[in-house]
Amino acid sequence: MSNLTVALNPEQRTLYLAELLRLDGLEHITEDPKAAYSPLSLTSTPDELKPFIKKRQEQTVAILKDVGISSYDPASGAWHLNPDIDLTTFPQIVYGTDTQKILAARFFVGHLILPSTGFGNEGEKARIYNRMAVIFVDEHIRVSRMQPYRTIYLQYDNFEKQCDDFKKIFLLLQEYEPGMGFNGTTPILAGFHKQTKEVVDLEGLIYTKFPHLQYKYNGEVPILKLRAENPELFYEYE
Repeated sequence: MSNLTVALNPEQRTLYLAELLRLDGLEHITEDPKAAYSPLSLTSTPDELKPFIKKRQEQTVAILKDVGISSYDPASGAWHLNPDIDLTTFPQIVYGTDTQKILAARFFVGHLILPSTGFGNEGEKARIYNRMAVIFVDEHIRVSRMQPYRTIYLQYDNFEKQCDDFKKIFLLLQEYEPGMGFNGTTPILAGFHKQTKEVVDLEGLIYTKFPHLQYKYNGEVPILKLRAENPELFYEYE
């Protein structure tokens, strides 16, 4: 790709990540190229939506498992980190534990469905630490436009029916080492082929091979409206 420039190749990435880990006091963390962190909105998801979110999460974990990638699902993690079960664990513990889980995995794979993702901090960790971030977007639901660079956005009509395509994508991604680059002036998630050493814009590559999954923002579709059940928590409320 003529407009692609490399900002961080695999060798430079190793040094870059080592320094980030040192600064965060996490030098003991090792990245597993066969693992994924699958973010999930737990705190802000209304109870009536949790079954639908849970189903898509389970389908995502199954897709990854079928292509040899193990997943960490926050909802299935330690009970003391789950806000639906325990609220006594301090924020530093939750943040530190989830950060380590993110950094121990090569992939960061989740769904952007709610108006507020519920995993913004986690997504920034994945971006800064150059993880292979793949975010699924339901074409029937409008979401926030605050969407980080260096992330692969995939749009679907029916997630369950399109699982086979997603499996092919994760098999393809496993052929590459991640890095950073620019397509013109746009920051991109770069991929370095493990055999041929070819350098690609990973999102662009996937859009070329799977054009029907290309994410296209549509401001005409409705956003998922959430309603506060306890607005009286605002001291201004009357």
